[in-house]
Amino acid sequence: MPRPSSKTVKLQVRVPANVAAFLTAKAHASGMPVTELGGALLAHAAEAEARDEGAALMLPTVRQVVRQELNLFLERLLDFQIRTYMEAGTARRMVQATAYYAEQIATAKGPARLELLKGYEEKQWSATWAAGRRHFEELAKLQALMEPVHKRVPRDEAPEDFPDETAEEELA
Repeated sequence: MPRPSSKTVKLQVRVPANVAAFLTAKAHASGMPVTELGGALLAHAAEAEARDEGAALMLPTVRQVVRQELNLFLERLLDFQIRTYMEAGTARRMVQATAYYAEQIATAKGPARLELLKGYEEKQWSATWAAGRRHFEELAKLQALMEPVHKRVPRDEAPEDFPDETAEEELA
């Protein structure tokens, strides 16, 4: 039997009979004492537990960084979608204005024609903004409602998306 090193400590544990029989059979099959096999298994389990705890300590920080990056991405995506909405709405209105004002556009020449088209574009851009303002205001209201919920209940700690009734009522 190998001598225990000076860095080891004797530890007695109680296990169910079936676990003891399994460990004894496993130790005999591998040619090592049961105490050495049990010690190796306990050391492995303790190291795995320590690694898991270390990862669990880092998890909130990782979540916060990912959340910040996703918020930046979502803001850029929203900006892009708003710009696309505005451009598409203006283009649609420009096609309609061109059809409606075709005679006036056809009679204008040179820089006057370009100025006339720019005027129509500005007018159509404003019309698109006015038509979309209600949607943008609703998005701002939704964002304002969501900010207090996220500040009050960090996602890491919340067992559900809305842990109390007041958060649900604020969104209604």
